[in-house]
Amino acid sequence: MASAWAQTQREGWLSSLYGQESGDGIRSLSNNSVQSQLINVLEGLLASTLSPKDAATKTASLIMSQKDVNTPWSNTIGMCLKAAEDFADEKELQALVDLLVELASLPDAINEGGKLWSELPEFSWNLTESFQGPELSLWNVGSPATPETAKAAWKNINTFVALLAKSRDAQAIPALAGSIRRSPLTLAMALEYSPTTRPGKNVDLHVPAAAQWFRIAGDELERLCRDGTERFHAGDLWTSSGGGDVCDLARLQFWKARMAELGYGL
Repeated sequence: MASAWAQTQREGWLSSLYGQESGDGIRSLSNNSVQSQLINVLEGLLASTLSPKDAATKTASLIMSQKDVNTPWSNTIGMCLKAAEDFADEKELQALVDLLVELASLPDAINEGGKLWSELPEFSWNLTESFQGPELSLWNVGSPATPETAKAAWKNINTFVALLAKSRDAQAIPALAGSIRRSPLTLAMALEYSPTTRPGKNVDLHVPAAAQWFRIAGDELERLCRDGTERFHAGDLWTSSGGGDVCDLARLQFWKARMAELGYGL
């Protein structure tokens, strides 16, 4: 799958943005372009022919070989997050987590938009842009996803972030720490809204992603709720049960009860 996925990226957004136009008007990505070489490295990581450490070293070398390091770095973040949406296998998603850890652990090269590598500039912002629910894919004007594709992409990226939250190595890096704080968004959208609301109408698209948090990062989620310092706006089902915006153990129990109601045993 890694090879087919990488080719789709080359022929899709990478060719559109960085391809060269031939005489027949078709744009294609040059094999010598830094974008083509970066996607080759990521393909090797996802196919398990490159270790995360080697992939990070090669990625950094390619980026630092350019006068403009910001563009290939932004490309790298985009490629990683696209892979996090497209791959369902936890082996590949864990490899992406490990790649980010290795990148952030490289000796720093000063960059005007943030330190490469420890600060992983743009990663958190771009993840937030992607982390808005499956409806985001459905409403894509240029290429709207089918409900099944949107559900899969939302589940996959939540799996990826839950693996980040579970990883001790990732949580030791400031740029990746606190990933568990993203879980209430997924859980509230999936479990706290009645069928008459927009999220409630799409509950089938949301719940598989919610299940990943309990399965992968259940201990981290319980610690978050035990601390009771995180807040996230409440859905109508939770407020009608007397709940507020604090993520505490009572809210966690409500989420677990709702998962059971929806047929997910925890």
